[in-house]
Amino acid sequence: MRPLRVFPDTGVLLAMIVFPRDRSGGLALAGEVLEMYEAGSLELVIGRAVVDELDDVLDVRFPHHRLRAAALLAPFAPHLVRLPLPSEIEAVLPFCSDPSDAPIFASAVLARPDVMLSNDFRAFHTPQAKAFRERHQITVDSLYGLLRRLGRRR
Repeated sequence: MRPLRVFPDTGVLLAMIVFPRDRSGGLALAGEVLEMYEAGSLELVIGRAVVDELDDVLDVRFPHHRLRAAALLAPFAPHLVRLPLPSEIEAVLPFCSDPSDAPIFASAVLARPDVMLSNDFRAFHTPQAKAFRERHQITVDSLYGLLRRLGRRR
């Protein structure tokens, strides 16, 4: 059986890089998902739009995490999901509460993952987004939801 294909949005990928551990040093939810990826229990599918947005956030808020990000993302470079075309972004706009999330949502459609991973409840967990996701057979989970799905939480 192949591992679950998971498409993390920018916030989740950022959390995996910058906040894999909680304040007490234990694994945070993002750290658990990262650990599962590293163990081969799931496959990450990463979009160029996510990486571009991540680069912007790292430059402004977390420049000291750039090397860690580069190390995590290097193996994905030849396999990144391409940037969506303007028409593909336009197609998702009516279903996004924030137009800046449209390239990420369109990338998830292109990636065809088993699960899109996002803790952005205002963008990807709305009724409009749900209707669009169902039409494209995309499941969206939060970090906690994915861990529940995989039997790591009740």
